[in-house]
Amino acid sequence: MAGRFFGSSSASISMVVTNTPSQELALTNLAFISASDLPKFAVPGHENLFLASIGDSYNTAHESIRGGHIALNSIQRRCAKVSAGESVDVTRFVPPENFNLAVLTLELDFIKRAGSRSEQIDAIVLAKQLRKRFSKQVMTAGQKVLFEHQGINYSFTVSHVTVEGQERSSDKGMISDDTFIAFEASRDSGIKIINQRDGTTSNIFKQKEFNLESLGIGGLGAEFADIFRRAFASRVFPPHVTSKLGIKHVKGMLLYGPPGTGKTLMARQIGKILNGKEPKVWKPLLILV
Repeated sequence: MAGRFFGSSSASISMVVTNTPSQELALTNLAFISASDLPKFAVPGHENLFLASIGDSYNTAHESIRGGHIALNSIQRRCAKVSAGESVDVTRFVPPENFNLAVLTLELDFIKRAGSRSEQIDAIVLAKQLRKRFSKQVMTAGQKVLFEHQGINYSFTVSHVTVEGQERSSDKGMISDDTFIAFEASRDSGIKIINQRDGTTSNIFKQKEFNLESLGIGGLGAEFADIFRRAFASRVFPPHVTSKLGIKHVKGMLLYGPPGTGKTLMARQIGKILNGKEPKVWKPLLILV
């Protein structure tokens, strides 16, 4: 699919919207046009890549689509605010340089919820499948996509996207073989995500449960969360992701404050979590001036 109103584009072409030829094709997130119209959306310098800005759609040919028509699934039509049989302006989309996604966060849900339905999803298996299925498709923050996984129809909504070389979140980017995909699911969705931690190459936090009360620092949750965010969050991602984002790991942190506020306790407990050596503590010197 293509980014909406982003990058360079050619003159718009008026096309008639029709339904996706089959339910199976509706789950590909592709928009379908005729073979005769396909060259109009070819991306220069890319072999077999055709992109258009119409409700964030990625075009490909299909033998049942007539010339001048474009087939969109229900989600794509809703996004483009267009109905079957209506005309819509479509333009070729040319992605800018450095457009590959480093990190993509998706919120999962069933297309149709049925009572107390529940499913367990392996994050490693699903991420591999989505990278292959949606390769070179552009994902936009807030976009909803339909897909099939192991015989069940799901949807995902794009929560966050981060393009290679940018530390801050972006609004869109293209999936590549190196895109790191993380998953979320609401508690009432019935979806349980497993092996999310094993999807990283860092072993620091695998099999770790941060129960602050059992560590004796139950009253320092806010402080611990701040330390985790500043010092350790970047280490959750695989090295190739942090490298492409230009992130440098924090190698040290200074805790300061009056005696008895938990500085030493937190340092000791963080060391235990990371299987590190017992920290050495020096009592401060009293200097009289």
